[in-house]
Amino acid sequence: MKHPAPPFEYSIGIDVGGTTTKIGLVDREGHLLDRLSMDSQATPDARQYSAKLAELVQTMIRTHAAEGKIQGIGIGAPGVDERAEVMAAANMPFSEPVPLAKWIEDATSLPSRLIKDSSAAIIGERAFGGAKGMDHFVLLTLGTGLGSALMIHGKVIGGANGLASEYGHSPAVPDGRQCNCGKKGCLETYVSATGLKRTVFELLATMKTESPLRDADFHHLDARMIFDAAESQDPVALEAFRYTGVILGRAIAGLIVLLDPQAVFLAGGLIHAGPRLFDPVKESIETHLLPMFQGSCPVLPSQLGADDTGILGAAAILWDDPKS
Repeated sequence: MKHPAPPFEYSIGIDVGGTTTKIGLVDREGHLLDRLSMDSQATPDARQYSAKLAELVQTMIRTHAAEGKIQGIGIGAPGVDERAEVMAAANMPFSEPVPLAKWIEDATSLPSRLIKDSSAAIIGERAFGGAKGMDHFVLLTLGTGLGSALMIHGKVIGGANGLASEYGHSPAVPDGRQCNCGKKGCLETYVSATGLKRTVFELLATMKTESPLRDADFHHLDARMIFDAAESQDPVALEAFRYTGVILGRAIAGLIVLLDPQAVFLAGGLIHAGPRLFDPVKESIETHLLPMFQGSCPVLPSQLGADDTGILGAAAILWDDPKS
């Protein structure tokens, strides 16, 4: 049973990402009224990271103090376990469990709640996005890594230890690319912004065609440059998206067969590619599905905006109990 939202006007949503941590002020209808951000990799010290984050949250609280009551803070972060601590997530610099919600609550005196980032995102999609009214769906977030979440019978699936749906670290290619988690061939090493970059450099080593991407080194190449090259019909960029789509589609086909969802939503920066990504994903899904599942499950972009899904989802957890 879904509980009614408490009577407050605003919440603050914090999206802890592998590259950037984003903070936003959100109202009950899901409008993002203000946002701040910081570099997630600026310090390997969890206490310093938390202090900087708390400073930004306090700035936002002071800025909007006269506009209405901010009743709480929701935090979505990778690698959150059943103790509500951020563990040693693959794309974060922390080496020890971090009780982030407690530290932020102590610093701001506002009630704070921490859940897994992908769980926050799927709650936000149902509360404010394209999944309104859906009880069975999947959300995949294509960012620095690959986040994933499942909602079945209206409940977020957490598993025995709160770590379910780490689909980014499922095996995609036997003995494939090295992953930050220590394993090889994980799905996120192929279907994430970082994975797309790695694909481009592999293609540049095997394709003789001219490409503007040859002028970029790995650290300066980003997904936007690859998007722009694809829009200019660059063969390397087009093939990179096709290859990414094939692997992602195959992985989604497995989820469809397993879960029979109403829809699969894609979020994160890579969805800016539009048909360059979605067309090969859909074609690959249909190729790998049993006939009885073909055409049964649409693959849709998140309606929360590629860059705002995590913030809105984190804010939404204060209105929605994922275990209800």
